[in-house]
Amino acid sequence: MGTSTNYSGSPNWGPVKSETTRVGGEGYVTEHQAGSIVSGFIDQMLRAPQLGFGTPLSRQGGGSSGSGSGGGIGGSDRGGARRIGRSARTVARRIGGFLADVRTKGFREALAGLGLTDLTGKSPDEIALALADLLGGPASLIEEAALRGALMELVLEWSEGVLGIDGLVESVTNAAQNIEGALHDFFGHYIFEVFKIVGYQGVLAAHGFEKAESMASQIRDFIDAKIEGLESLYPLSSVDWNGVEGAAIVDSIVADTIAIFGEDQE
Repeated sequence: MGTSTNYSGSPNWGPVKSETTRVGGEGYVTEHQAGSIVSGFIDQMLRAPQLGFGTPLSRQGGGSSGSGSGGGIGGSDRGGARRIGRSARTVARRIGGFLADVRTKGFREALAGLGLTDLTGKSPDEIALALADLLGGPASLIEEAALRGALMELVLEWSEGVLGIDGLVESVTNAAQNIEGALHDFFGHYIFEVFKIVGYQGVLAAHGFEKAESMASQIRDFIDAKIEGLESLYPLSSVDWNGVEGAAIVDSIVADTIAIFGEDQE
């Protein structure tokens, strides 16, 4: 598996679900087993119309009608996740645009650009979850639930352990210094959310809660370790996230993420 993987065809979750259920009963997931399982999930995510990575943005014409003047979220797309097609790629582009706005305009101004202006009485976690709503929209479909879960994990990492709004401002500003790293984290969370939706229930039904939770923890640790090993390759100091350049960067980050998990199977 790698950057040349075909994005066509129908998903067949059966084999990887069966492998997940079998390995989940063993109590310990080796690194090779985790690599095989995650690679199997990604292979199907490349084909899935739901719970997949979505059509490469560069194949959709790259830009959007709402491109703004800076590197962030522009025009008709502001606060409008409900009005655009959502996939892991489109959500990633919105995250990139938001963090670019944080870097150039500041956290409060970037939130205001999304429509969140009144932070009175809100805790860091509440602000983070409101941000997830603005970036991802409602979760009425199974794929949207996975995307929202991944977004929540990402933004709650930004708010974890911070003291007040000032602490959140500092945390998100730091995250904005490595947008590529944040997007890698988002895709890692998304892969894990798909694993939970598709694979977890089989382990739970066959082997019980304790083994299902143990396996999920080990798969998550494996994904996190792989994501942490990815290096930042793209200069993102000035990017039009709504244009062709933003589309190409998101597609490249998806390809890098896919490739790093394919290494164990090559």
